[in-house]
Amino acid sequence: MLAALGAVPAVAFEIKDLTPETPPAQAFTYGLDKYNNGDKTTAAEALDFAAKKGVPGAQWKLASMYADGDGVGRDEMKAFQLFSQLAAQGSEDDVLAEQAAPYVSNAYVRLGSYYQQGIPNTKVKPDFNRARQAYTYAASFFGNADAQYNLARMYYSGEGGDRDLVQGAKWANLSAAKGNSRAKGLAVQVCLELAQDYLDGKDVSPSAHEAARWARQAADYGSIEAQALLGHILFEGDDTFRQPVEGLMYLQVALARSGGSVQWILDMHEAARSAATQDQWNAAKQRADNWLAANPVAETLTASPASVPIAPLASANVPVSPVALGAPAIDTGRAVPVLPVAVPTN
Repeated sequence: MLAALGAVPAVAFEIKDLTPETPPAQAFTYGLDKYNNGDKTTAAEALDFAAKKGVPGAQWKLASMYADGDGVGRDEMKAFQLFSQLAAQGSEDDVLAEQAAPYVSNAYVRLGSYYQQGIPNTKVKPDFNRARQAYTYAASFFGNADAQYNLARMYYSGEGGDRDLVQGAKWANLSAAKGNSRAKGLAVQVCLELAQDYLDGKDVSPSAHEAARWARQAADYGSIEAQALLGHILFEGDDTFRQPVEGLMYLQVALARSGGSVQWILDMHEAARSAATQDQWNAAKQRADNWLAANPVAETLTASPASVPIAPLASANVPVSPVALGAPAIDTGRAVPVLPVAVPTN
């Protein structure tokens, strides 16, 4: 594993022994060892040597150190340049490309954040279009969960292009499927808005079927609001689509999970109850009881996009593997193509 990652087993070596002939992998291993033992100044020197020789893990770790001021003076411009070099680094060696993929993937996420926010007092200004491009590349080619989440945020807000709720839902759902809790909250918000749009006929043809489809996606994440809305849509329906028993079931579940304290849910529930037949109500109650028994501690997600932050530029404490370095696990046997990255000089 060490050799595959560009590192080699530790041997007797000191920073004074560093020469132009030193194997980059040896300098990388030495730098990681010094970092993990708290000597970050020496680590930075060794990692800088390995980074200049093109070792992906060294480039990523050194860039992260500069981004966070971790053992070195904080220098976001230097971090940006190192991440850019890593992102632009291609290889004809498929094995090396595969091992570098987690670092490259994370580098694109970090670059996307820099383009989105800019770096004060430098040539790197906010550029939402480039940010969206960087996130799109990491999200689609590498399947990076943070990139998928940030891309969903940009589609939802309309940064870097047209506002597109369907694309926002797509990328939020993909990120959520990888366990990203922030993406789950965003997916709930986007899907609920799409459901409401189909109810209201906002820029789309009104459709209870489509409204229910989007509300169901949000309800599947455990959103009480979505369960109530889905129940209402299914019970009321339209001329071509109505499922009253399932609708009553979701309304009962939402009411129970909300503790009866949310007035609009209570109002929807009572209106449906008064319009339902006794057989419909009894069948729905049996389903609701079964659902609640099977999900006694169901996760509750409240949609609130303003409180959902952009994925941070957080670096991890580093042993040797890309995942431990903070980069996501990636399963790809493909060589890494290169998306052009502009590198301002200051």
